[in-house]
Amino acid sequence: MSQKARVSTLTSNLLAQFDLGDRSGNGSNRKERVFQALLDPKPATVNQFEVAARLGGLEEKFRVLNNDELADALRGPLDELYARSNQWMPEILALLLELSDDPLHETKVENLDQLRPARQPSPLTWSAIIHDDPLDNHDGLWNNVDFARDGSDEEADSILHISSRSSASSMINDDSNDSEDIQALSITPDLEGLRTVMKGQFWAHAVHGVDGIDDVNRINGDATIKLTEAQGIREIGSMLYGLPTSIYEQHPDGRPVASASYTFKHMSQTVSSQLLDSFAAIAFDLASVRRWGTGKQHQPLLQTFQAILAKKLAETEWDLVQVEKSCLLSQGGNTTSLLCFYEKVKVETRLIQQLVSILDELRKSQSAQASFFLLELLYSRVCISHSIGDTPSFSYTVEVFIACLQTYLKPLKHWMEYGELTKQDQGIFIQERKANTPLDSFWADRYQLSVNDSGQLHAPTFLHLAATKVLNTGKSVHFLRLLGYSGSESHADKYVKFQMNVDYFVAESDTSSLRPFSESFDRALSEWIGNSYHSSFSLLRQKLDAYCGLYKVLDALEYIYLFRNGAIANAVADTIFARIDQGREDWNDAFVLTDLFRNGFAPIACINTDNLTVVTGADSVTRPNILSALRVSYSFPWPVANVINKETIRTYQRIFVLLLQIQRSRQALERRFPRTLVGMLMRDHESLPVVMLRHRMLWFLNTIFSYLTHVVLAAATTDMRRRMSKSGDLDEMISIHRTYITRLDDQCLLSIGRKPVLQAITSILDLILLFTETCTPSKSQDHSVDHQGPKSSVVMSRGYSHHRLPGAELDLLESDEDEAEEGLNHGHVVSSGPLNRPSSARLKNLYDTFMKLQEFVLVGLRGSSKGGGSSSTDMLVDMLSAGYAMGNRQQR
Repeated sequence: MSQKARVSTLTSNLLAQFDLGDRSGNGSNRKERVFQALLDPKPATVNQFEVAARLGGLEEKFRVLNNDELADALRGPLDELYARSNQWMPEILALLLELSDDPLHETKVENLDQLRPARQPSPLTWSAIIHDDPLDNHDGLWNNVDFARDGSDEEADSILHISSRSSASSMINDDSNDSEDIQALSITPDLEGLRTVMKGQFWAHAVHGVDGIDDVNRINGDATIKLTEAQGIREIGSMLYGLPTSIYEQHPDGRPVASASYTFKHMSQTVSSQLLDSFAAIAFDLASVRRWGTGKQHQPLLQTFQAILAKKLAETEWDLVQVEKSCLLSQGGNTTSLLCFYEKVKVETRLIQQLVSILDELRKSQSAQASFFLLELLYSRVCISHSIGDTPSFSYTVEVFIACLQTYLKPLKHWMEYGELTKQDQGIFIQERKANTPLDSFWADRYQLSVNDSGQLHAPTFLHLAATKVLNTGKSVHFLRLLGYSGSESHADKYVKFQMNVDYFVAESDTSSLRPFSESFDRALSEWIGNSYHSSFSLLRQKLDAYCGLYKVLDALEYIYLFRNGAIANAVADTIFARIDQGREDWNDAFVLTDLFRNGFAPIACINTDNLTVVTGADSVTRPNILSALRVSYSFPWPVANVINKETIRTYQRIFVLLLQIQRSRQALERRFPRTLVGMLMRDHESLPVVMLRHRMLWFLNTIFSYLTHVVLAAATTDMRRRMSKSGDLDEMISIHRTYITRLDDQCLLSIGRKPVLQAITSILDLILLFTETCTPSKSQDHSVDHQGPKSSVVMSRGYSHHRLPGAELDLLESDEDEAEEGLNHGHVVSSGPLNRPSSARLKNLYDTFMKLQEFVLVGLRGSSKGGGSSSTDMLVDMLSAGYAMGNRQQR
């Protein structure tokens, strides 16, 4: 729509909204004026002096007409607006003037009160409160109450004593306070308690003595200090919490080392050192966990693991506090034992120490592999704990593993639900290969599994088997989104909740102790992935069939290239052969051939003839292999092209050319030797060799054609359809179709290993055409020959080289081609007219060449069968062997 048309439409709508129709008869003029004003390139300007004059005139009009109240109501807002004037004020006032409608009679001054905002009450302040109710204590409200008047003397004394103590702080500043009240507020120091605390600070004794305290920890000036076990428990506890202590020194690598200045009472130096070293080893493991937990991590999985470590460390420290408390506050006459404390500490720290080895391995790994390498370490630790029946360790490690796994699976879940990768999903094993991939190769080229330099999947080992399903699930969802279906519609079924909790796996361990953890985990993972995997592909298969016509395309390819409907395919082929035999130079016209194929295959419902085109090579007239120049193309939607790629169409094309060449030779024999002519020749003894050779050639053609269409194409296509209907994902469908094409390529003798056999068969087809042309009357015998035609079609129809064929057969074919070029022309139509009987020597050479080429085919097929050929190839060998043996008997 042009700019003027859009403005005209908007103008009409604007006038209609203001109900400015054509009631006065000048609606069209009003619309035209508005339209021209909107199209005016120069913006309309408002004269502020004219606006001020109009407003002043309006005020004066109100006063003249004795409506001073309305004039005052107008003047007040105008003065306020002029005080806040801005650049748009004239335009605003002009708009209000244009919108006004008889303000003198229509305006009611009392309505203006509704526009004024309501007055808010002033906030309450202390000054206002005091002003209303002064605090002058004229009524004695703030005087102290004397409760002694209402009680006995003893009660009065007690109350006065309590009152004096409770108000001591206010009485200090009062000059009337006496000394007794001050003494009541003072605190008497507990000197005995202070001496006990100072005595417990044993680390101070090594530097200086404590006045008034008997140094019982010194022994005749010895440098070591004897500690009680209670003192040692307190110091070791502080060390386990990561606090500095006196009995331990810090090694440069962070390891605590027991100081030689301290030892325990009732314990030898050796035992004391070993015990302190044992505590130091536990403290060092806790310190390594503490240091790793305070570091900065960038990957979400490592951040989750860091949070879990902090939680587990806090739980362990709390348990250690309870152990220390129980050891120091021994009840029932039990003495404090450092060995008992060590055994309890070792039990409480056993589980968290299992994570220390994981941290050591994690530090050695590369940063890029640290995320999933952590999962592998945790998974291995869980499996070991489960296999040895260590339930506490299993419950502890599986909790850490599942928490980390949930973080790792979050981007995978998003991928499977929406088919998208975000910038935060760099750590998963799926990557985008090409962002701008063509739609017809989306499935194969857009996304792929991420592998490292050695070709291994960049994922935890326990996810390797499920990686392809995860990838294909997301690709299916993305594929559906490209087809126009949202993620919610593509996931009609709910996901099976992955039982990623400790209770589930612990219950599995208790009820099925003989079942490995790996099996329980794989089952839960398979249920979670499999449901989404199957639901997304089921919907994708439905859309490919119902909306994209996948199976219709497969049917169309079978009809066009594989001669599924023999009647239609033969009709189209006969028309092409007739144009070639007539010697028409435009027989390969692409437009004519395209129209021929479209009209020929129009009755078949599964074929969209608009997508069917035929092209030929520019040099197809001069090339020997004339039929191989035909290129039949059938286009189909891009979703189907992801299953049936371009490489497979080449095999379809080659099979089509081979069938067309066989039909070409068979049609030449049948037209040259119809049944009536064969019956006449059978009664002629001299013509029997010709009939016999014709029979052997026709039998060979029928055998090869029947083998290709019934034994190979029909069986392979049926098997492909059956397997494709049971496929599990699009990858499997693509693989099934690719396997199908490979099978056709091999069994139709088109593979590289069977190229000599195919060349021999093609030479036989050329020989058959040469035989029919030899038996065709010459120019002097048949006046229907076009004298101006080009070379013989027999020569132009031979396109495969005679590489690796026997030398005698090659010479015979070349000599026959020379004779055909001299005596025949391309425009000759193979007719059923009088027979040009070749000489006996020539006929014998033709027969011998045919039998030798047939023998070459048999030898080649037998050799390929021994190298791992299919059963269908063995069947072809048996069929050709029977005919070859019969031909040898007839020759003798």
